[in-house]
Amino acid sequence: MSDLPPPGLPAHLDKTPIRMIVADIDGCLSAGSGAYFDQELIRKISWANDTSRTDITVPCVTLCTGRPQPYVECLLQTLHGYQPALCESGTVFFDPRTHSILTHPEFGSAEKTALNELRHQVNLRLGKPNVKPEPGKVTHITLIIQQPDTPEAQFDEALEIAEQFGDMFYLEMSRMCIHFLFRRLHKGVGLHWLSKESGIPVQEMAGIGDAAPDLPFLKQVGFAYAPANAHRDVKAACHRVSGQADAGAAMELLDITVAHNRRLQEEGLLKQQEVVAG
Repeated sequence: MSDLPPPGLPAHLDKTPIRMIVADIDGCLSAGSGAYFDQELIRKISWANDTSRTDITVPCVTLCTGRPQPYVECLLQTLHGYQPALCESGTVFFDPRTHSILTHPEFGSAEKTALNELRHQVNLRLGKPNVKPEPGKVTHITLIIQQPDTPEAQFDEALEIAEQFGDMFYLEMSRMCIHFLFRRLHKGVGLHWLSKESGIPVQEMAGIGDAAPDLPFLKQVGFAYAPANAHRDVKAACHRVSGQADAGAAMELLDITVAHNRRLQEEGLLKQQEVVAG
């Protein structure tokens, strides 16, 4: 924990504990693909997940990411995570306690049919040795694009493909990828799924995100936090913006929420029996 007391939470959380931190991965826990994870971040989050089992002042930490389930499972093991996590932008649910892997109830036959046709069109029109779908995705498509091609050069044709399906899909572009996402199945829908399964109200969750796909869940958590590297619209939607980037901001958020919960405990507003056992 930091030696300096972190700033308090917004006034609307004056008497509300933060029992869970929900974190995007790329741009929040790490700088993104190819970047190493900060060892101090791993230590602190592992400590939080271990301690949260018996100490109500320490929130557990879980994930809400576009990454596929195998990646999320591995990272949860590294972070001592025991609460369910959201994969593939909230459409896949993974519970490390039971090894349950579920797709969202609204990902039905129509979505599966459309995704199969989309995959066919993407492979037919965009597929080449340096433009390939990311393995492991089951509810949407991420194209990994390597030099000499770029996401910018492929985006217009990718958009033409998506528009064949009306408004069912939308596109997001990152440094080396184009993501085809379901418009009505997003991280905000996934957050309520996570809340129902974990028993933790969204008002008692803090969230950290950096990009547009994070907005639907950041707008619903009790305390939304943005790293310094977040997109401008994400910063505008969050309650607080860190002066630190990615992992530094995530560690700062943990410090802030623990300090907030300990203040509530000192004031008699937080009872030990409220601990969520893992």
